[in-house]
Amino acid sequence: MQTIINVVNSDSLSRFRFRNMTTQDLINMTVNRAGNLRRRNPNATTSLEQYCIDTVMTFWHYHGGCQIGKVVDRDYKVLGLDQLRVIDASTFSFSPGTNPQAAIMMLGRSMGRRILQSRRR
Repeated sequence: MQTIINVVNSDSLSRFRFRNMTTQDLINMTVNRAGNLRRRNPNATTSLEQYCIDTVMTFWHYHGGCQIGKVVDRDYKVLGLDQLRVIDASTFSFSPGTNPQAAIMMLGRSMGRRILQSRRR
């Protein structure tokens, strides 16, 4: 967090910031944003460690809700339904890292190719 604060406060980024908004104002704003409904510690805006505890979450990186073998088969077809597949991060049993977008895109491309190949047979 301190490195990010240093970058935000650097001369290189100064032209992209509101002149009347300090780094502390930005931290306060992110802690209090509506998308974060977690309970917050009163020190969340003054302690960088507490800020991370209160704000870092897997907000957009859902995974594990559509398990292979329980909800979908190995071809990502929904069990018990015809012609419906789930090909997204919900089929992952664990998160592939800090940003799963590349893995999700590779899965989509791979399955898209497999689907097209199976239609050509």
